[in-house]
Amino acid sequence: MSNDSSLSRPNRSLESLFLCLGLALVCAQPDFAMGAAPSMVDFENVPVGTLFGAAVGNMPGDMVLAQNGIQVSLEPFYLGNFVGFYRAEVGGKYDDYFPSTPLDLNNISVDFDFTRLGYPVGRVTVDYMEFGGSNNLSVNGRSLYELASFDLLPELVAPGVIASVDQGVLMLEGPIDFVRIGGQELAIDNVLAVPEPASVLLMIAGGVVPILCHLRRRRNGVLCASRS
Repeated sequence: MSNDSSLSRPNRSLESLFLCLGLALVCAQPDFAMGAAPSMVDFENVPVGTLFGAAVGNMPGDMVLAQNGIQVSLEPFYLGNFVGFYRAEVGGKYDDYFPSTPLDLNNISVDFDFTRLGYPVGRVTVDYMEFGGSNNLSVNGRSLYELASFDLLPELVAPGVIASVDQGVLMLEGPIDFVRIGGQELAIDNVLAVPEPASVLLMIAGGVVPILCHLRRRRNGVLCASRS
């Protein structure tokens, strides 16, 4: 009896070790899911000076850009009874304010579609600068916010989605499929979509569970079920 007990203790310690390692990996790398890294639209693959909008014949709903699995389409800008659909320009007059190439929004909105990424998005960040006028924001097709600054956003902008702003970065956290952002004198850059942390847990479990099964098979002589 004492021999069986002494042999099982190291195995149980190893099980605990692998579980702790799995949890540590989840905490340390929350931005990867199913082998996929976060995806970004940074406008760097579009020539500076490229125009979108009514100024060049586009219509609302036109998809004008796809980068890293994220599709970008054009939508109107709203402010009270005013409906604008003028121009978005890559680079534009605010280019010098950014370390990389922004998108200058002039009375127009852009819609970012994350549904084709192959993983659920749990966080979106957007670098931005406001130069006047008003802004629009809508998440997952819910309430459209018209406001003078993103600093004025409520905390809850869509069911389960929390908004925060910090030094020119808009952060949205929660289940996100679509983000619409617009402005009259607004520039945006580096729209980053990050996988949900729950997806990371599934990935880690896929590696940890077989190890635990192997340890228990050695201790108990029981085979873990495998899926074909």
